[in-house]
Amino acid sequence: MDNNIIWQPCSIYQPGYSFGILLDKEFAKEMFNSKLSPENYQRMQCLPKELMGFTNPEPYRFHGDTCFVRQINLHVGDGKFLSLENACGGAKPNFDYRTSSSDVLTLMGLFDLWVEFSECIRDK
Repeated sequence: MDNNIIWQPCSIYQPGYSFGILLDKEFAKEMFNSKLSPENYQRMQCLPKELMGFTNPEPYRFHGDTCFVRQINLHVGDGKFLSLENACGGAKPNFDYRTSSSDVLTLMGLFDLWVEFSECIRDK
C-alpha cells in the first residue's frame, strides 16, 4: 500500500456484494493507542447524521475506549455492517462486509468519515 493511502477497498467488483477494506497498519496502531473521550464518541456518532443524513444513532462500534472502529453498522439489527476480521496475511487490518446489499457505498462513506475525522476525535 502506498504511504499516502490510509485505506482502500478490495474485491469490490467481485461477484456478489462482499468486499473488504485494507487499513494502513500505522494508522490502525495510532487509533488503537489513542483514547476516545465520551464527548468525542458522541460527536463521532452524530457526524453521519449531520453530514450524510444517516439515520442510525450509533453507526460506529469502537474498540473499548480507543479511537479504533471495530464495526460500522448501517441500521440496528439488519445485518448490514462492515466489521474487523483477521489481518490480511498478518499485515493490515481487513474489514469485511458480510451481507448482500446495495449499501456498499454508504459503508465506505461511513468508513471514510471515521478516517477523515480521526485527528479531531483523538485525545493524546
